[in-house]
Amino acid sequence: MSHFTKIQTSAQQQAAAAPEFASILIVDDQRFDRKRLKNMCQSFSFNTHVAEADSLAEMRDKLKKDRFDLVLLDYHLADGTGIEGVDCIRADSVNSTAAVVMITGTEQKDVAIQALKSGFSDYLTKDELSEESLARTAITALQKSQLSRGMQISTSQRNTMHASLQSFSRECAQDIKPIVSRMMRQMRELREIENISPQDATSRIQRVEGSLRRLWAFLDDLDQLAAQGGPTGPSVSGQRGSSATSINMRVPSERPLKSPTKAKPPSIFRRRPD
Repeated sequence: MSHFTKIQTSAQQQAAAAPEFASILIVDDQRFDRKRLKNMCQSFSFNTHVAEADSLAEMRDKLKKDRFDLVLLDYHLADGTGIEGVDCIRADSVNSTAAVVMITGTEQKDVAIQALKSGFSDYLTKDELSEESLARTAITALQKSQLSRGMQISTSQRNTMHASLQSFSRECAQDIKPIVSRMMRQMRELREIENISPQDATSRIQRVEGSLRRLWAFLDDLDQLAAQGGPTGPSVSGQRGSSATSINMRVPSERPLKSPTKAKPPSIFRRRPD
């Protein structure tokens, strides 16, 4: 037979892990139990704001109005069960990552297992409720919630960065294609260099050199952009079609020499050596 063993933490560990503030929602259809839980929550070592609901319907109204860090949810309610309640919480866009602790009147292991599988952070029976046990459970549940919220934010940031890099790559491709296309035309013109005048040949070579300088300037701008923080920094090119801000128009024909005393950080756009 399997047994549940709760991890006990010392008072010092609890104090170190406790948050500075927590907004708590107590959901229980018994007024006496709500009052008891509220008194315990107000005795926590950290500041709390406590709200109450006596049914799932009232809980839904509270969730629409406020954001809660912790929900103490009774299993048996007049209009449903705690399992239905945690589903509502996890479906709420604002409170989906809130810590949810089941408070049950009977110590049934199958109910506890179902609760943990359904999204509860932890569970407590009303017989084992005390200021110490509730505080310990609340702090642990809040830590789990904070970790879950941090993981969601990290995933969102990665998705945002990926989308930004994709957009940045498309912008770079649109800017570099005209330069390469012009260079291809100019290189084809050089095939006739033996049949044209020296002045015309010199002019064609200068046009190729100008295109190469523009390409170099574009890559140099990417290099500087990488040093400033990547695609979230200043845009490589301006609005599409704007002659005043286009990379091909604003790059000078001659690139000024860089000061040799200021070393530039390696570019993320440069190919790594094999």
